[in-house]
Amino acid sequence: MISLFRGVMEGGLAEAVSPPTCVICQNTLDNLLTLADILSLSPIKPPLFCQECLNSLIAIDLKTACKQCGRDMTIESAGQVDEEGFCGDCQSWHTYHDWQFTIQAFYQYNRVFKDWLVVLKGQGDIRGRHLFAKELKAVYRKHMEAIWVPMPSSSEKVANRGFNQTRLILEAADIPFQDLLMSEGGQGKQAYKNRHDRLQDRSKIKVKNDLENIDKNRPIILFDDVYTTGTTMFSAYKALELAGFSQVSGLTLAR
Repeated sequence: MISLFRGVMEGGLAEAVSPPTCVICQNTLDNLLTLADILSLSPIKPPLFCQECLNSLIAIDLKTACKQCGRDMTIESAGQVDEEGFCGDCQSWHTYHDWQFTIQAFYQYNRVFKDWLVVLKGQGDIRGRHLFAKELKAVYRKHMEAIWVPMPSSSEKVANRGFNQTRLILEAADIPFQDLLMSEGGQGKQAYKNRHDRLQDRSKIKVKNDLENIDKNRPIILFDDVYTTGTTMFSAYKALELAGFSQVSGLTLAR
């Protein structure tokens, strides 16, 4: 019996259990147990991300970020940054709509972040939803009085993915939120529009009708995964402003 058990462990089971791989790059992970893991009474959770991918995420320094959108100004060309500290994109928003808005972003939108987003949204691997929970919780502890509002997805995208990623990420970080917004269909993909059309598109997001029990004096934090041109964030901001909310700011994982 002992020899049979040893044979199963050394043969079939060992081959059946494949080593864990990084959610982002799919490379094999070093799943080494620490003394703390061994002594802990909690279930041991295998790692999800390799150290190389984690080290490749580039945090944005608030001291060098655009005053409005949170973009890392160290990657901007000197000619695009004005003397007030606004990036080229935000200067365009000032020109078109006189839009003054404060957004904080955690990381640069680089290759590793894009790969993480493709795995989550494109492949539907929701294991990666916990990656930025620590950063989100830190902001939440500083702004617990605010109403967190996830950016909505269209019904078509939710049906295809099976989830709204902004809701999913906030749930993974245990941050309470309220769905105050809905996405209007039929606007067309932003990738197929030129810059002028994207900046002019202000009707993508609508406020839901059931706002009777919402205190409009409370600050709002709009949460999205990525800020690119600002079109979606602007649409949500204008919808909330027209609904009577006066303290609206934004938070994104990447810019």
